[in-house]
Amino acid sequence: MRTMLIAALAMGAFAVLAPAVANADDVEGNYATMAACQADGAVGAGNEGYSTYTCTQGDDGLYYLSLQP
Repeated sequence: MRTMLIAALAMGAFAVLAPAVANADDVEGNYATMAACQADGAVGAGNEGYSTYTCTQGDDGLYYLSLQP
C-alpha cells in the first residue's frame, strides 16, 4: 500500500512538472535555411521576455527556431 502511494505521488509530480520543462523554449517556426532561421531568431530574441535563440536542424532537413527567456 505504501509503495502504491509513493508511486502515485511521483506520477502526480511528474504530471505537474513535465509541462513546465517542455515549455522552457518556445519553438517559433521552421525554415528551409539556417540563414533564414538566424535572421528571424535575431529579431525574435530582441522581443520582450526572450534573450537568446537557437536554430537546430531537424530530421526532416528543416531548421527550427527556439526562443529562450
